[in-house]
Amino acid sequence: MDITPHPTSPASGVLSSHATARFSGIDAEILLGGEAAPMTVMAMTVQPDQGAPAHISFEEDKVFCISEGRLLFLIGAQKIEVKAGDRLFVAKGVTHGFSAMGGVARVMLVSTPARHDRFFQAMDALPVPHDLNDVQSVCETFGQAIVGPVVSS
Repeated sequence: MDITPHPTSPASGVLSSHATARFSGIDAEILLGGEAAPMTVMAMTVQPDQGAPAHISFEEDKVFCISEGRLLFLIGAQKIEVKAGDRLFVAKGVTHGFSAMGGVARVMLVSTPARHDRFFQAMDALPVPHDLNDVQSVCETFGQAIVGPVVSS
């Protein structure tokens, strides 16, 4: 059974990819999201030495479940190396970011309330190279602030 959430009323059941987005070396399959969804769920593939720049999500709590590879996370001022099987929680308002270490990494992101899927899609829609004013506008629209580069060791 393949269930694709309807934009106005998410369905219950098996999640399948209904959209994709690419941003900062991350390919995201959007499994749940949109205006009426209770949360965002994205299966992300992170390319080596790439990932999410240090940022703050002002209104979203996030859970990251690592299914493959190794990543270096920044949470607050602390750098944490994680591997397949590890899970992390990042509370809204906390600076965080990550990069894949030594190869491709796969991560499931659950974010509440639903909004991060639309942030990714808006970033994906920007022409490359990104105009900093456009990036700032997207960040403001979706309650994000990029505060540093992609985390490195």
